[in-house]
Amino acid sequence: MSTPTLSTVVRDVVGQYHVAGKQFVRAYRAGTERAVGAVNERFASAVNARSLPLVTDSVKTGLIEAQQQVAGFVAFGLGLGANGADATIDQLARRFGNGIERVAGVRSRVEGALGTSALDRIGAFALPAAKLSLQIANVVADGSKRLSERVAGVEKTAAKAPARKAAAKKRVRRTARRA
Repeated sequence: MSTPTLSTVVRDVVGQYHVAGKQFVRAYRAGTERAVGAVNERFASAVNARSLPLVTDSVKTGLIEAQQQVAGFVAFGLGLGANGADATIDQLARRFGNGIERVAGVRSRVEGALGTSALDRIGAFALPAAKLSLQIANVVADGSKRLSERVAGVEKTAAKAPARKAAAKKRVRRTARRA
């Protein structure tokens, strides 16, 4: 594998934060679904457990159904916010990726015009900081994955995150040994 450049490390950082954001949204969705489900269950058990005067079984059923409808509206509203966050995270990652590509393109044109020595020196100073940022992003993505798995379960975890993270860790380790 080739030596990572500043733009590839920065792309990986953006990718890790993108994955982390998606996992946080997933955990939020699962948490709200659990909370709504728990409220529904507790309300139903509280209504059914008490014998209230003049309250028949059909009235109890109506109360439970009304509460579940209200809870459904609340869950829907909370889901809209999560959908918006999901779309925003995707859009930000896409825009940052496009910006990184543009900067990398400008850098290659400047290298052709001025030579590489000046830009290589700048990159040599910035690359360690970028690698540190990547390590931090890996920790954040790993923490968000654990949170998401704990709240939402393992079966729906994004498949891209471990592969990207493993590749990024290999690059960081390999360059750390060389330095």
